[in-house]
Amino acid sequence: MSRSVVPGWVELRGYRRAWLRPDLLAALSLWAVLVPQAFAYAQLAGLPAASGLYTALGAMLGYALFGGTRFLNVGPESSVAIVVAGALATVPGRPHTVVAAQLALLIAVFLAIGYAVRAGVLMRLLSTPVLTGYLAGSGVVIIFSQLGKVTGISPPGHYLTKAGAVLRNLADLNVWALGCALLTAAAVLLIGRYARRLPGPLIALAVATAVVALAGLGDRLKVLGPAEGGLPVPSLPWTGLADTLRLVPPALSIALLVYASSVLTARAMAAKEGEDADPQQEFLGLSAANAAAGLLGGFPANGSDSRSALLAGSGARTRMAGPGAAAAVVVTLLVLMPLIRDMPQAALGAVIIITAARLVDVAAFRRLWRIRRADFVLAAVTAIGVLAFGVLEGIVVGVVVSLLEVLRRAVMPYTAVLGRTGEQHAYRDVVNYRDAETLPGLVVYRFDAPLFFANADVLRGELRRLIADGEPPVRQIVLDAEAVYDMDT
Repeated sequence: MSRSVVPGWVELRGYRRAWLRPDLLAALSLWAVLVPQAFAYAQLAGLPAASGLYTALGAMLGYALFGGTRFLNVGPESSVAIVVAGALATVPGRPHTVVAAQLALLIAVFLAIGYAVRAGVLMRLLSTPVLTGYLAGSGVVIIFSQLGKVTGISPPGHYLTKAGAVLRNLADLNVWALGCALLTAAAVLLIGRYARRLPGPLIALAVATAVVALAGLGDRLKVLGPAEGGLPVPSLPWTGLADTLRLVPPALSIALLVYASSVLTARAMAAKEGEDADPQQEFLGLSAANAAAGLLGGFPANGSDSRSALLAGSGARTRMAGPGAAAAVVVTLLVLMPLIRDMPQAALGAVIIITAARLVDVAAFRRLWRIRRADFVLAAVTAIGVLAFGVLEGIVVGVVVSLLEVLRRAVMPYTAVLGRTGEQHAYRDVVNYRDAETLPGLVVYRFDAPLFFANADVLRGELRRLIADGEPPVRQIVLDAEAVYDMDT
């Protein structure tokens, strides 16, 4: 299946009737989690609620046909939504829905180019530490951006200044908004702890919306207001050449982020089932997902680790669970949209904050600190870059620092004097293996990098030092060049 350009069609042709029931049950579970997330992430991106559903609809259909694995769910996602919000600001005076849709199409083009030129190497530019730092920084940005909704205090300005303004203006606190947010958050967390099979965010938002509507609290709480329903009409968004050129840099950054994070999720989900993900096919699947989302009036889509884990855990047998959930989204657009007009923004903000808090993976930072301090520094610098300069700029900071780290490893590679141990005549680093034996007058030296102009002096200097410090005098040097797979002139 993975060798086909359209693996979804191959899978559909071989579909078995016995798979229908588990796929439908998984689709309903996915829909119950997806709908509140679609509303929340659309609001996070500064777009109408329906945009989130348009994104989900197009992305799930596009990825089902062209995606490289059955385990990945693609649609609206928080870490991309916050970047989209920043990208929309680069094109002032244009309808946000049109700009977001065009941004999704640009991302689809870049991902398609990646597929054509087999640019899987881009995956390496966003390493796990960079993604960890980026997600942590984004989580903090998202939390700060929602403080106004859950407190009723909405000062203008940068998210950091907004947070400070909220603290300085607590006298203007809307207790109804704060109470609604706290109750919603408590409901989501309690359901997630004691009734994990139930869709906590959907239940909490439905109850909050019903209470506001029945109790007439719309004058005390900000609500979403009338939401457009109906099916989207496919169209080609266009804001002009000048605005398109302004969208190219954020589109490139988001395309890199979407590809790297989605492939990591796809690989993790497939590995749990003893299968492999196809990184090259993911270019095409993610391109199709974003193209469909853009043509339907949505915004850029990304692989979701939480929804992908839900698909795997709910017993989905094939990728057709995604189109099943898309069918449920169609019903939502046709029937349920008028019901969300009384959904309180404070409740939606609480759901977003809970989701964003999960992006700050403290355990991952601890693991990096314990295993490799340089990777911890890389993650921390990326997170600080996101907080200090913005989400898009933070991605660039992470990539640049990653490249500098690669350069540092090449210029200052690992080197070691080796000694013989009792492990079947193995040779080990004498610093790490105190029982390793060396022979008088002989130095076995290991150089762990390709040898080129930038690190040649390291090798020369190390060998001269070993000769000068040798006691007894060094008569022979054996260079372990197993890791020197390339050498310049």
